[in-house]
Amino acid sequence: MAALFETARGTVHAWQCDHMGHANVRAFGEFFEEACWQVYNRVGITPSLLRSGRIHMAAVQQDITYRKELLAGDVVEVRSGVIEIRDKVLRFVHELRNSETGELCGTSVFTVVCLDAEARRARPFPEEIAATARALLIDYPAAE
Repeated sequence: MAALFETARGTVHAWQCDHMGHANVRAFGEFFEEACWQVYNRVGITPSLLRSGRIHMAAVQQDITYRKELLAGDVVEVRSGVIEIRDKVLRFVHELRNSETGELCGTSVFTVVCLDAEARRARPFPEEIAATARALLIDYPAAE
């Protein structure tokens, strides 16, 4: 089995905090969104492949769990891993951690599908992408 791999780093800015001083849900979403593009690239869904129009991707579900607040100035990192690959479906998880303390602050599980750009319907992943994703599979516990 593979391991989680780094997909994003960042800093919580004051403008990302709510009126209680905590990073808001939008900030968590932004960190997770940045990490998605690194997961895609890692499995072979590169920016140039997407720009070519040969395939498109669509997110169909995102489940976020908030575990610990983040404050302005906190430095964070996201590590991700592939948890499932099927014919047309890819599922991956992101773990957002406070880089200073190592504490797990949030998780996000994405479910995405591969799309045929012309037909505008789900299609199988190209075999080389599916094979790369299979090699990156991790054993990840079910959501609590």
